[in-house]
Amino acid sequence: MMLHDMYCYVRILLIFRQMLMQVVDFLGQVPKIPLLANSNKRRFPFIGRKSDSKRFACSLTIGIQFCIIVLCSFLLSCGNDKQSKDATFTYNEPQGLTTLDPAMAGISGPIHIGGHIFECLVKLDTNGEIMPGLAKSWSVDDSGLNWTFNLRTDVFFHKDSCFGSPDYSRKFKASDVKFSFERICDSRTKTTGFWIFRERLQGADEYHENSKNGNGDQHIEGIKVINDSTVALVLKKPFAPLLSLLTMPYCRIVPKEAVMKYGETFGAHPVGTGPFMFHRWEQDRFIELKKHTLYHDFDEEGIRLPYLDTVIVQFIKDTKTEFLEYDNGNLDMILSIDPIFLPKVLVNGKLSESYAQHILLREEAQDIVFCGIMLDGEANAETSRMPLWKSAKIRQALNYAIDRKALCTYVLKGKGIPAEHGPLSPSMPGFSSEVKGYAYNPAKAKALLEEAGFPGGLGLPEITLQSGNNATTVQIVEALQQQWLKFGIKTSLRQVNFPEHSAMMHSGKLGFWRGNWIADYPDPENVLALFYSNMASPKGLNDTRFSNRSVDSLYELALWPGLTSEQRFKAYNEMERIIIQEAPWVFLYYTINYRLAQSPVFGLRPGIFGTISLEKVFLQNR
Repeated sequence: MMLHDMYCYVRILLIFRQMLMQVVDFLGQVPKIPLLANSNKRRFPFIGRKSDSKRFACSLTIGIQFCIIVLCSFLLSCGNDKQSKDATFTYNEPQGLTTLDPAMAGISGPIHIGGHIFECLVKLDTNGEIMPGLAKSWSVDDSGLNWTFNLRTDVFFHKDSCFGSPDYSRKFKASDVKFSFERICDSRTKTTGFWIFRERLQGADEYHENSKNGNGDQHIEGIKVINDSTVALVLKKPFAPLLSLLTMPYCRIVPKEAVMKYGETFGAHPVGTGPFMFHRWEQDRFIELKKHTLYHDFDEEGIRLPYLDTVIVQFIKDTKTEFLEYDNGNLDMILSIDPIFLPKVLVNGKLSESYAQHILLREEAQDIVFCGIMLDGEANAETSRMPLWKSAKIRQALNYAIDRKALCTYVLKGKGIPAEHGPLSPSMPGFSSEVKGYAYNPAKAKALLEEAGFPGGLGLPEITLQSGNNATTVQIVEALQQQWLKFGIKTSLRQVNFPEHSAMMHSGKLGFWRGNWIADYPDPENVLALFYSNMASPKGLNDTRFSNRSVDSLYELALWPGLTSEQRFKAYNEMERIIIQEAPWVFLYYTINYRLAQSPVFGLRPGIFGTISLEKVFLQNR
């Protein structure tokens, strides 16, 4: 029995006892009746006289009816007594917000906040598994090309004047899926999410090109509306991770009426089907969301979600100020603890005594931080003068010379896991602890350098390592520089702002760089595509230009929807082993994030890919 339920039952007994006492007092009998009194000891001397008996029976009936009415009212309130009325939950989004349009959901603001407002056909549970969303079921044919989605028929969009009146809404239907996906493929939308459907959805590329010429009358042949509750997607070639891809924020469903009415300002007037609806937004200060009273999901007791009435997201950019606001009780949750305050909050990975009553959510990000090595010797002058591209032994030595545990302990303050396996992080589906990567091994590092012809680093040209100029990033590369120097490997460091660094990395202008990859969706394909030769930069995101026929074959094999998850994961793990051996990366760490919430907050769940689920959150005793 839950503590909350037991509390309710005790209150019921006490209140019922009090009501019985009041009824008896009203009848002029004994002043008290014990809660479990023996009925044989009760004495009603007037019973037996006909008139008095009638009056007693009438009064007793009225009293009992009164008790039942009050008790039932209490039971109903107790059943939904998850919070006080007008419950407001407040948290902060340090990176601010410029738009809530799903077509522009490439950064944390619209990803996090937009997740309260919009929904996708499918969604992720807390373990990263695919669950029904706006689609209640789906299927794929034997060819792996034709996917059919059966949609829910009880879903309503938020009430909005775009439907004819501020109090009007309408049901979600299959044509909304077609409109939303075609909008992402329309060049005039200026979205950063077209890559989701490019070269995958039949007719998407042609539609995108036609839209550049203003031809808006065309449709994507690969999106077929069967009826109001059924939609089909036709792919150009099999792609097993399609469902994972459809959980992306770009795939959130929007109504045509709202986009047509608000136009370019739709991102400031969002209308979706999610648990919360847009209410007001004060730029650079906060945004306020209200409960969607027609939301389609219910809890296990049949209570309509969400529990919260209001969600307020503030935009405090300084994370130190954010933490102080949390400490003062002005925020119910912070999405990440500033490293300066980590020692105050956590001791050996657990909450300190001062924060013992708070709620800690430890989330392993689906990412990896690494140093990339250009393997195309003709890509740039920087690569050609460094022997890294042509010597796997040197690349392996760089990996063995890194003390990842020290980095995670002393530089990251516990916000990282040593990347001693492959490219897949421990929280990614398909991760296998049997895939062994690089652990700190000084003897092995020295031996490999000697085998490569550079004993003790003698004769090895100085290596230039470029990174962004974020404070933590700079600390990491400086620590790497010192660790490699112990083996005679000299490195010079160069820092530039992140946009410039990213552009140079993707255009092939760097020989050695600090990078990181945050998975877009929960499938190994999204990470291991970085080693597929057909994705070599600048066409794709294989920035090291790694090329291996066995890796390519395994990657293509794993895209077939007919394989089981175990079969696909086995192929991906074999890819990892080959990649580890060839070492196009120096593997550093997988990120850990900590969220902190006040003790009145219940129902918070760990986020997946940065999501924040609040539909089952409630505030107790506020």
